[in-house]
Amino acid sequence: MLAAPACVALELPGSGQDEDSESGDDGCDPEGDPCDPTHALSGELILFVNARLSDDAFQTHLPLDEEGTYIGNAMYLYDPVRECEDGGNACRLTKLGHLRLDAQLGEVSVADKSLRKFVVRDLAWHPQQGLWAASFDSLNDEWSISGLEVPDWGRTDNLIGVERWVIPPGPAESPSTDPCYWFEAVSGLGFAGDELLLGVRGAGSKGLVTDGSLLRVNLSVLEQGHCVHPSDISQDPHYYACDVVCEQWCSFGQKLGVAGDVIEDLEGVGASAWLRSEDETVMALGHNELSSCVAPAPGEVATAEPDNVFIDDVVRGDEIEGLARVGGQLYGLSVFGKVYAIDEVTRVVTQIDDLEGLFPDDGLRLRGATEIVVPATR
Repeated sequence: MLAAPACVALELPGSGQDEDSESGDDGCDPEGDPCDPTHALSGELILFVNARLSDDAFQTHLPLDEEGTYIGNAMYLYDPVRECEDGGNACRLTKLGHLRLDAQLGEVSVADKSLRKFVVRDLAWHPQQGLWAASFDSLNDEWSISGLEVPDWGRTDNLIGVERWVIPPGPAESPSTDPCYWFEAVSGLGFAGDELLLGVRGAGSKGLVTDGSLLRVNLSVLEQGHCVHPSDISQDPHYYACDVVCEQWCSFGQKLGVAGDVIEDLEGVGASAWLRSEDETVMALGHNELSSCVAPAPGEVATAEPDNVFIDDVVRGDEIEGLARVGGQLYGLSVFGKVYAIDEVTRVVTQIDDLEGLFPDDGLRLRGATEIVVPATR
């Protein structure tokens, strides 16, 4: 299980906000009493991760005191309906903290310093099952599922605990190899009911499952802890999951897959995902759309159906990366911070906010979002 991480005074990276702008952070007066950074946001909110690395140049994560451990990606809370007194949008956003990347992710990963490039690519929250992430180790080219532990949802300076289960490797042609292992691009994570679903793009796979898909994550495998596999040359006892983690749950077909995120569908009987094409002949590259799958019978694979909710002028690279349903309203957040209200009934998508100006220049790469309920602390 996750160990309880600590809260520390963090002021990185810079907020990019004007000095006179309002903010969801209470902040601290360096000349006043000891700092106790808190924020004012509570209730149904959107949680997202900034996949930028934590140093000022975004080239590596900032080190912690122990060799090979790092301050990882920053996570933020956002209230899409909060009205700011100054007419801006800074009061809607607050930092929650940074990932703590340490020996809980494996002693070998600390020793080889690969945690300096470790990133979270998407988030999913469930009121009983907690907070989860799709994560990637770029130096070892391996995907993983991670459990995240936030010490105090009312603070802005959390060091967020990470426990990771790396997808076990295997031969691409073997039916017993985890289908998640060989996919080129994992791009979404979300709960549909109690099922945790991982979304992949239509960029293909060297494995036997190649369609853009939703894959069910077997959380009972993660409950077994970690295992050392005979083929693992590192023999790290805190690295690989013990068995196959993923099974295909829904198919979008060839060259069509998840642009950014997965969420329970409007009717609560399956899952919806925001799709993009990898081939102009399959679907226009500037067209992104919502598509839904009814939950399949055990052992079967559902076929997705389009919802006729779409955007036709998407800038490649700034697709909707995060989906969250707050107060019954579906929101989409793009890579560079545009916020969209998505009406699944009238089938209208409207941009309502833009968060890019609240970050340093080129400082935001939003790679995942989820709805969250934060209790009021005052």
